[in-house]
Amino acid sequence: MSKFLIFVVMILTLIIGSNIAAAQSTTPQWIQNLPAAQNTNQIFVVAQVGEKTTAWVSMHVKDFNGEWQQIMTTPGFIGKNGLGKEREGDNKTPVGVFKFNFALGIAPDPNCLIPYVQVDENYYWSGDFNYKYNQLVDIREYPALDTAHSEHLVEYDPHYTYVLNMGYNADCTPGKGSALFLHCLGPIKPWTGGCVAIPVDKMKFVMQNVTPDCVLVIDSLENLGGNVE
Repeated sequence: MSKFLIFVVMILTLIIGSNIAAAQSTTPQWIQNLPAAQNTNQIFVVAQVGEKTTAWVSMHVKDFNGEWQQIMTTPGFIGKNGLGKEREGDNKTPVGVFKFNFALGIAPDPNCLIPYVQVDENYYWSGDFNYKYNQLVDIREYPALDTAHSEHLVEYDPHYTYVLNMGYNADCTPGKGSALFLHCLGPIKPWTGGCVAIPVDKMKFVMQNVTPDCVLVIDSLENLGGNVE
């Protein structure tokens, strides 16, 4: 990891981490109040805060008593151009409520409850407007795939050590945006092309604890009605 990126993560941790330490067991009330939290047992929140590419990321579950508990928090990075995904290539992270609908990674399955595919040289995430746009493709099954506009997943190491597809553009509308993932933090840039990136240890924890009914919420901290005090 570059010295610059380490510095950015340290600053984010000082700004955000010290303020959330007291909330490690009980989910903040503003998250409990989110409409998306009313009909699920697990919620994952990406709240843009500070600079447009930084976020407070957290994971929450209901315990056996029906009480919300915060089980993971971390600084994270979002799209280079902030929030508001509209089209392919705009380098923005989508805003809204989503469901993780696919799990994959270069690493072996970490015992993810969402069906997991360990990718190899044969796998691409399609950006081809004419074939399985925004879906996983095995090049052996479709050699004519437009690989120039698709992601060869094994080339994104360590970013794609573990990956959850965020469920954006679930209808796979060509041009609306593809390969919008929650994935591991890369070694250089403090931003992404529109994905959400968190440290690899946190990402592995998410993979091992996420459930198929988990609701993903992405927006600015201000719009979510939140705070980190």
